[in-house]
Amino acid sequence: MIYLKEFNLLDKEDYSEYPFHLFIEKEFYNIQFDDVTIFYGDNGSGKSTLLNVITETINQDKKVIKRRDKLVKTEYFDMYINDCKYYVENNIPMGSKMICSEDIFQNILSKRKDNQKKNDDREDLKKQYIQYKYNPVNYNSLEDLSISVETRKTTQSKFIKSRIEKNEREFSNGQTSLDFFDKELQDGNLYLLDEPENSLSPKFQLELIQLINELTRFFKCQFIIATHSPFLLSIPEAKIYDLDTTPVTTKKWYELENVKIYYNFFKENKSKFDSK
Repeated sequence: MIYLKEFNLLDKEDYSEYPFHLFIEKEFYNIQFDDVTIFYGDNGSGKSTLLNVITETINQDKKVIKRRDKLVKTEYFDMYINDCKYYVENNIPMGSKMICSEDIFQNILSKRKDNQKKNDDREDLKKQYIQYKYNPVNYNSLEDLSISVETRKTTQSKFIKSRIEKNEREFSNGQTSLDFFDKELQDGNLYLLDEPENSLSPKFQLELIQLINELTRFFKCQFIIATHSPFLLSIPEAKIYDLDTTPVTTKKWYELENVKIYYNFFKENKSKFDSK
């Protein structure tokens, strides 16, 4: 499903400040989107900037793309997006999102923090249980009396479980990140993903590819992805813009320089794998 059809960057350099000069230097003015469109390039090539420019331009018109972080913008950034244009094939759904790698890390840290708090609370409740069950207590309230009666009728584990939710299961960072995408990516939306491969091993990157394929083929989703992961670049039929070339051109994933570096490395070490 195509929601965002076309995006036009500025074709004139009014200012030298970021981000005016960035895409002028690359002679990159017009972006045509497919079901999956990928911005590829080394660090500093402008991948993340493109996602931010697209998101903020659309949200300036209609606030339909949710993002967890508020982008810190300069006056020049606002001036730049004022003159950008976009065209839709279908209305962009309200559930659309931009997801940054920082969102994934924050999700991992948040789960760890929640579990640590539950562990600390559990230790406090153990002390409370022992105090009320085995030591004299001055009943200053009906609550004190109620807790004391409860401790005499139940085990310590049941006392604690009734007051604290069970810890979320501890997974690897990769599994936690994949679960994050599984929950965040819903049917019928436009998604902008900034380096989603962060925290994902090759195995989990391949599982993310499968999820993206299913959402685009069967559940009316469109994806715009900034990445240099050879796995994500291989998403079938993805349109890939190579931001490392001037002018920027579209390429097949196996034509990209970084992918060729991987290929040559494994090709040179082929005998090591064949001997196993």
